[in-house]
Order: sequence, then structure tokens, then C-alpha cells
Amino acid sequence: MMGEISLKKRIIAVLLSLAIILVTAGIAEAALATRQISAVYQNMKIYVNGMAVSVPPDEEPFIYNGRTFVPIRVVAEALNQQVEWIDAAKAVKISGTVQTDPNLLAQKDKEIQDLKAQLAQKNSEITSLNNTITSLQNNDNDTDDEVINDLEDDLLSDYDRLEDVDIDDISLDGDEDDVDVDIEVDLGDYDSEWEDLTDSDIENWIEDIVNDIQDELSGDTNVDGTIIDTDSDDTLVDFSKDGDDSLDVEFEDDDYRDGGSDSDDVVDNLEGEDYDVSGIAFTLDEVDYDDNYRVDVYLYADDDDASSEWDDLSSTTIDNEVIDICKEIADAFEDDADITLLTVTAYFYDEDDDLLDSAFDYDVSDEDLS
Repeated sequence: MMGEISLKKRIIAVLLSLAIILVTAGIAEAALATRQISAVYQNMKIYVNGMAVSVPPDEEPFIYNGRTFVPIRVVAEALNQQVEWIDAAKAVKISGTVQTDPNLLAQKDKEIQDLKAQLAQKNSEITSLNNTITSLQNNDNDTDDEVINDLEDDLLSDYDRLEDVDIDDISLDGDEDDVDVDIEVDLGDYDSEWEDLTDSDIENWIEDIVNDIQDELSGDTNVDGTIIDTDSDDTLVDFSKDGDDSLDVEFEDDDYRDGGSDSDDVVDNLEGEDYDVSGIAFTLDEVDYDDNYRVDVYLYADDDDASSEWDDLSSTTIDNEVIDICKEIADAFEDDADITLLTVTAYFYDEDDDLLDSAFDYDVSDEDLS
């Protein structure tokens, strides 16, 4: 009996192999041939869309040359397709429509609806979060305004006088990053009292105010401010402090102290002036005056051969010429701004903007280079 089954299987294998060869030959237009094959049967089963397919014993799948061969009609019909053998063309025709599992469609539709619901929920959450952020930002702005207003009141209460000068108002504008300070005084009532103030009186008072502002807001707060005379509408003092940098104070009240706009006028007049050192022409390009009665001046050569000409001069000649230039600059501050300088430091540059010599420090009181 077993022999008969084995023989039957061999016959089926040969027939199937022959069918495969014939189909392939019909498509590829190859030459017809017959050959024996060695097929392996392992009682294989076929599943289509998860369902087992009944296979007749004479159509059992087999393995040949590492590949699995299954009956095409069994598989096609399990997929609701029709199989037709066209003998004249030696071809297999498979036709039919694709059937979609209603249960699978319903499952996919449910998944889509679930995803849409999740997306709507996420959009609602995003809208809610955006509304919360906007509300917090508005509250933060309100808080900043409240802090600034409270700080204004505290400053005016604590700094209502600068020595004998009454302070009319202190106003702030900004936030913890940057704040502008406007301080108002009426010199129509406190003219002489303001004149009696020293630079240190004003600087120390301003520094205390700025420190209180940074203590309340932030140590990194940039503070810019002015003291204004409401009687004349003139700016008396400008001051600024960037974070933890040093306080910078500039006096503009030229009617009351040295400095301010008079010194600016002198600087403007000097810049662009022409000077010469023993025939070498220079232009005074920059004048840097600080409130400590010191001036730095930068002179650039007009001649293309200034460097070689400079090297030909003796140090004594250069020193004498530089002294004359520095004295002229010091006299300009004295005559035009009533400012008695302590030192004038001069820098001379050649045609390539290279420093010709070391800096020259002129002591105004000694009228000589130090």
C-alpha cells in the first residue's frame, strides 16, 4: 500500500513538474523538454487569509530545488479568483475581483475614527495650553507693571532729597531686563543748592538709586537714566549701568560745574584739526575726554613717508614738538570750557596706522612730558 502511495506521489510530482515546465515554456517561448525531478513532500498545508485550504491528495505542495510549489488553482479559488488554462497559448489565466473582508473594513474604519478622536482631543489640549500661556504672559506683564509702580513709590519715598535739593519725581519705564529712569528737579527753586553739590554727592546718590533698582529687579538689569531740570527743560546728568558693570555718570549741567556740553564743544572743535611734528603733518582724529580731567588724543599722519621721516628726527625734537601740541590742547579746554586738565596723553600713527612711538604723557601743571 505504501508503495502505491509513493508511486502515486512520484507520478503527481512528474505531472506537476511537467505542467510547470510547459507553462514556463509557453510564456518564455523556450524549447519544449521533459525531465525527471526529485520533489520533497512534507505534508505541507496552505492558509489563505488565516484560513486553512483543503488540498486534494493529488495536489499536495512539494519542495523542489529549494523552492515550494503549490497548486495555483487551489490558491486562486481560495481567493475567489477563476483559473483558466489556455492550451493554445500554453498559458494560465487568472481573473476575478478582489473581495474585501467586511470585518477588516469595519476594524480599519474604527481605527480611523479612534485616531480622529485622539487628534481632536490633542487639538483641544493644544488650544487650552496656548490659552494658558497667553494668560500667564498677560499676568506676567501685569506683575511687571505692578513691580515697577511699587518701586517708583519706594524710590521717591527714600530718595526725595539730594542733599538740600528736593526731588520732584522719579519715574521708571521698562522691565527687569532694561529700565529707564527719569528724575526731575526744579532748579528754579534750588539753583544755588544744586550749584553747591559736588560730583561725588550726585554720583553717590545715583549709585544708591541704581543699586536699589537692581536689588528689586535683577542684578543683570540694564539701567539708563537722566536728571532733568523742569525749570529749563535741560538735562543735568546722564547715567547708565549695564548689569554688574561700573556706573557711568556724565554731567551735562555746564552752568554749575566743569564738564558737560562745554567739554563736548571743545572735543568737537579739536577733532579734525591739523598739527605737525617738525614738518610731518598729522590730523587729530579723536579726542577722548573723561570726567577725571584727563584727555587722550589720537593723531594720524597725512604723509605717505611719515614713518621714515619720524625715524630721522631726534628724540629731543620729537619731545619738544609733542609738548607744544599737548599744551595747545590743554589750553583749549582751559579757555573754552574752564576745565583745567591734569594730563594729555598723545598717540601718533604713521601712514599705515601703526603707532610711531610709545604714548606721550604730558603733565599739564609741569608743562612737560612725564
